[in-house]
Amino acid sequence: MTVALVIYWAIGVICAIFFLGEELLQPKSRSKEDSWRRNLLFFFSLLIVLANTYIYYNATSNGGRPLDLVSIVVFSILNGACETFIFLAVFKLGEALMKNFTDKSPYLFMSGVLMFMVFSGAIHGLFWINALPPHVVSISDLPPDKVIFKQLFFPFQIALVLVWSAMYFFFRDVWSVVALHTIVDAGVVYSIHYSLFTNAKSFL
Repeated sequence: MTVALVIYWAIGVICAIFFLGEELLQPKSRSKEDSWRRNLLFFFSLLIVLANTYIYYNATSNGGRPLDLVSIVVFSILNGACETFIFLAVFKLGEALMKNFTDKSPYLFMSGVLMFMVFSGAIHGLFWINALPPHVVSISDLPPDKVIFKQLFFPFQIALVLVWSAMYFFFRDVWSVVALHTIVDAGVVYSIHYSLFTNAKSFL
């Protein structure tokens, strides 16, 4: 496990304490109608998560590394929670910035989504590409029947951002996003055989 990863998770805990504390400890009460809408959105989000996991599995390589079951459990829970806290704090920052100009919900949502996408793209491009073992497979190296999975990967990543953002924006539901992110991360570790203890790159 790298020092950078531990620092990243610590930042997630800090974000939870300073920016999401009330939403984590005192979830927003919902009417029956809101609960129904939230449950429907969660079910739709879960379908996207499961589809994304299947796509990711077929678009990446495990490099012949052994499967580390302990890493699946530890990484999916810790990163699923801590990184979600960062994502939602960044989304909240986008909302706060837009509130300087308007209180209209569509603009607040779009600003939060934009900040979420910018941060997510940056952290995966600058951090995770170095933290994870080699797993990216180019389209030219994929079997013809799996090329479609590579093509679908980015659209489904955008879909994840949108449904997770909606879950938080409309219902301030942090824990459901954590649960969904945990499933995604479990799929990542299973797909590429990432180990916190043996085959992570040490870059810090």
